[in-house]
Amino acid sequence: MTMKSFYVQNMLRKYKKQITSAQHIARAADSARNLHFNYQDDETQLSDMDQRVVDARRQGLVERVAREVYENLLFSGSTNPIVEEIKAQLEVDLGFAVLFRNLFPNLSFQIYKETDLGPIKVTRDEKEDIMNKLWAISLDKVNATML
Repeated sequence: MTMKSFYVQNMLRKYKKQITSAQHIARAADSARNLHFNYQDDETQLSDMDQRVVDARRQGLVERVAREVYENLLFSGSTNPIVEEIKAQLEVDLGFAVLFRNLFPNLSFQIYKETDLGPIKVTRDEKEDIMNKLWAISLDKVNATML
């Protein structure tokens, strides 16, 4: 029995999404296990703690959440409102729309910019700049929304 290419590609796409979701769940479970910060109801106890330790823990948590959002935007095409806001901000900063493509069979990640002539693959330097801007925007957005 032979399978049509469409069915194979569809199966591989679903399998890739399952793998990505499993990795996200495993990372979240590991982060929850390693997070030992107990929020204190009593403000006097919290004010006695070293503020630098509290800030470092918060920054670590912000970075973990930002990484999840960042990976959702790049690899799974999430329609989460925060992801959509980050993508919109990236497009405003860049001045053009971008398309993220993760081609499963050869495992290459590609970024295209939308033009009037159609999507054009960005250069390696542009790709690095886009990824850096995307990470900075993700960090800022998550930091602003976390309590």
